[in-house]
Amino acid sequence: MEVINGSDIAAEIRQQLKEENLREGISPLLAIIVVGDDKESLVYVGLKTSAVEATGGKNRLLQLDADIDREALLQKIENLNQDETVDGILLQLPLPQHLELYRDEFLKAIDPEKDVDGFNPENMGRLICGKPAFISCAALACMDIIRRAEFLASGKNAVLIGDSFDLIIPLAILLLKEGLKVTMIPEYEEEMSRGADILVVEKGLPQMVRGESLAEGSLVIDAGFHWHAGRSCGNVDKNSLVERELYLLPVPGGLGPVLIAKLMENLSIAARKNQLPRSQEGSIGKESL
Repeated sequence: MEVINGSDIAAEIRQQLKEENLREGISPLLAIIVVGDDKESLVYVGLKTSAVEATGGKNRLLQLDADIDREALLQKIENLNQDETVDGILLQLPLPQHLELYRDEFLKAIDPEKDVDGFNPENMGRLICGKPAFISCAALACMDIIRRAEFLASGKNAVLIGDSFDLIIPLAILLLKEGLKVTMIPEYEEEMSRGADILVVEKGLPQMVRGESLAEGSLVIDAGFHWHAGRSCGNVDKNSLVERELYLLPVPGGLGPVLIAKLMENLSIAARKNQLPRSQEGSIGKESL
């Protein structure tokens, strides 16, 4: 088994973006909206803000009260849409229960040209036509791994396990456009994985995918995340793959870091479109409701 180091790939992407942004005098500004104080969400926000700084950008953190109502949150989003100094807008998910019902409405409210997460339904719809402003970072991360591993070849068989709007669906579209054969199933079926050149597993139980069900020479991307037996793991039992001749992007240290690096790529693209170079002074501005 050859383990693909997502952290190293992410570091390479961040360094390249930092050099490009510095050379062009661009300091991308990302506005992150966080509703409430969920500890796990704040951890992810911290990783994203650190990545922005590492690529020469700046952050604006809007940490809003958990009981904010629908109209007030929509107004916050619109204010950022109209702010020409903001290059990208990110709404941290999940939302509190009383707002989750309106999730799609909030994502749709974000200007497609500032939708660096690639979650706006307009961008997802335009992906089918091949002209989105931005593509989901998770799907872009998988495509980067597949390309680096030299598996992005017409006729290869890709099996995607899951049904998410942020990874599986956009990734299926991207792979189809590259001429790959794509099978998308909502739940893991061992028999389906045996003939996969590329297997992406987002949904399922901890360490349920074992080496004996995988094809020799295949590329396995573990896109699950669980806290199991006192440690983090994915959907793939890494230990059962040790004697197999295949490639694995594992959990932890796999897709997550590359996903955030792709978010930085989208943010830098947005800044270039905006073409408003900014001072390097200051890092995170914080706004509360």
